[in-house]
Amino acid sequence: MDSTQLFTSKNQRLTVSVDAQIPSSLLALLFGDAYNDSAARAHSEDPGATGEPATKELAARKTLLHNTIYAPSIDGRYLVVAYTDRYMLLECPSDSKTPSNYSLMSVGNEGASSGERVTALYCMNIYAAHHGQKQPNGAESQSMCVIVGYSSGYMRIFSMYGHLLTSHQFHTQPLLRIRLRMPSQANSEQTAGEVRYIANSSYGYGAEGGSGDNIMGGGVHKATVREDTEEVCLMYADGVMVSIDGKSLYLALRLCLNEAVDGLGEADEPIFQYKKWEFELNTPLVSDAVSYGPASHRDPLALLAKGTLTSSPILSDATARFLVAPQQGNAVFGVFMTNEDAAMSFSAVDIAGKMAAKVTGAVLSIARSYFWRANPLSSASSDSTSQNATSRGESGTMVPCAFAVRDGTRKVLEISLAPAQYNLAALTDSLGRVLIFDLESCEIIHMLKGLRGSQCAWLETVGSRPLESYSGLVKEGRIVSRRMFVVVYTARRGIVEVFELGAMERPIASANIGSEWKLVQCPSQPLGGSLVVGSARKARRAALPTLATCMLINNVGQIAHVTINDI
Repeated sequence: MDSTQLFTSKNQRLTVSVDAQIPSSLLALLFGDAYNDSAARAHSEDPGATGEPATKELAARKTLLHNTIYAPSIDGRYLVVAYTDRYMLLECPSDSKTPSNYSLMSVGNEGASSGERVTALYCMNIYAAHHGQKQPNGAESQSMCVIVGYSSGYMRIFSMYGHLLTSHQFHTQPLLRIRLRMPSQANSEQTAGEVRYIANSSYGYGAEGGSGDNIMGGGVHKATVREDTEEVCLMYADGVMVSIDGKSLYLALRLCLNEAVDGLGEADEPIFQYKKWEFELNTPLVSDAVSYGPASHRDPLALLAKGTLTSSPILSDATARFLVAPQQGNAVFGVFMTNEDAAMSFSAVDIAGKMAAKVTGAVLSIARSYFWRANPLSSASSDSTSQNATSRGESGTMVPCAFAVRDGTRKVLEISLAPAQYNLAALTDSLGRVLIFDLESCEIIHMLKGLRGSQCAWLETVGSRPLESYSGLVKEGRIVSRRMFVVVYTARRGIVEVFELGAMERPIASANIGSEWKLVQCPSQPLGGSLVVGSARKARRAALPTLATCMLINNVGQIAHVTINDI
């Protein structure tokens, strides 16, 4: 594309910039015969009318893009696009200061069986320390994988060059959602001098450098936190959920990406761990479901508080918590919890011919200690056929409903999780409402109305605020804080609205961008980002979360980014 198209709000606080394009040649490659057939049908219907075939051809291609699935990388540099049984990984030049087209990195449909179609995508950055060598931009290097879910229930993971790394069928229903969930305390509790997150009583969230204590409502106290780890969550059409342990998957994929662990014999099998969950539902189908980890004990005295849901032992002792939106029945959504420890299963990863490079140091130590087993497990998991049959047939741990919000006239359609440190979710329902739900207190803290057919995403900015603004905490100077916004796109009206947490009575800005866009959330952390690296004296998290971002993609392949301007 030649120039950037800008949509700006009247108060100049919001800018939506259309600054990238998926070329028509790549769309033709993705859609295959369907793309050419749309042009042929347009010309055959009225070949004599000037301009009419082109209009019909464009309309037909818009329909194809409307049925396309998208998944961006952390910074939006990479974009995965899928249609029917295939996907494409596209790249946009990171150093480009002018509008540019995405270019092709890889195309993948390897391993897909006849009749399978892609139903879910996730573009997953993988943390990869550069072993002391500085990158040109000062950042840690990252590799990347594409996780693809299919209508058959298969999950397949591909390298960024389209090579199939592993394939597994945990369940036989269509795989509808793939999410990477980071542990909230991994982002909120850092060592001295690193970023940590604080919240005031009006749900205004920020970040501060300092020690490891939490600051809530002006008081400082030590937190008692249940151990939590990152996980890749797979949601199936009937509500079954599989949560793959992030650490073990991280190490397995590092091996599959030619970074093999040194010193393992040929009989050793790389494995990743996973849990399978089922929910006590009266309906066979769900619209969406998310996992948000075990309960976090922030303050032992808080359990004595009266009149709050968090005083319930069921909530405070939960080992796993889920937010589930059933398609039928009178429940709008439900919170499902268990205080039982689910059994961990193991899945062998086929890495034949991929062990070339080696990793050393901390990664090797973690692998040997926790996630790699020799002959005893190898014999049980070496037969991929029998293993798949077992995983398909095994039942998951049943999770009861702790409570539900009931209203027979409306249903939650989609759940959008905020970055883990915020413990919030945005729920869109069938009657045009957007609910902001606090995952820790299990309370709806705000409701937006009149947004029928809306899509939601989260957006962060960095700003400087006086320290005195934080509940009487007085220090000299200013701190850099993160500000969180909810971006709502209503396709029927063609309007993007932005609401700031803590002041959601009205949008801070809105812009009319037209209809036929899809709002897509970008990830904010790589797989392995919560691992602790470095020496005991200088231990740190592998990767702190980047700012939450989102993008808009329309039905002609244009890409737009949302920016909040401080005025």
